[in-house]
Amino acid sequence: MTDVELYLQEKNIAFQSHYFSANERAQYPIFKTLVLKGDKTGTVIALIPLEARLDYKKMAKASNNRKIGLPPMDYVLQATGYPHGANTPIGIFMTHPEYSIFFDETVNQHKQIIVSAGELEKGIVISPAALQTLIHPVVTDILQ
Repeated sequence: MTDVELYLQEKNIAFQSHYFSANERAQYPIFKTLVLKGDKTGTVIALIPLEARLDYKKMAKASNNRKIGLPPMDYVLQATGYPHGANTPIGIFMTHPEYSIFFDETVNQHKQIIVSAGELEKGIVISPAALQTLIHPVVTDILQ
């Protein structure tokens, strides 16, 4: 079990482990975790649907930055402790509760979603409501 899964068990939050495979059609929507760097606030986390594109202007405005963007991969690892592809909103919240976390509002259109469990090729199926209760993100429109 990953640290994220152990944390969810400790908090009595329902989830299912999920392993990604190359040709998989996921039963639930997959959401990716983006690590961003704002010119005023520093590290900002965004959770958006896998196939969606972040609107940087909306994200900057929502996070009180003038500019925001994707930082170099070494910054991501240093800021979160997770390599590219393994970033998880739960794990980042566990170790950095001071970071601002934003979920795109489309998250609320689903009963269950898949997010990273903090390891490459491993995710968790969780309800958006449980995830929001745990992390307390700002939920707003941040997509193109």
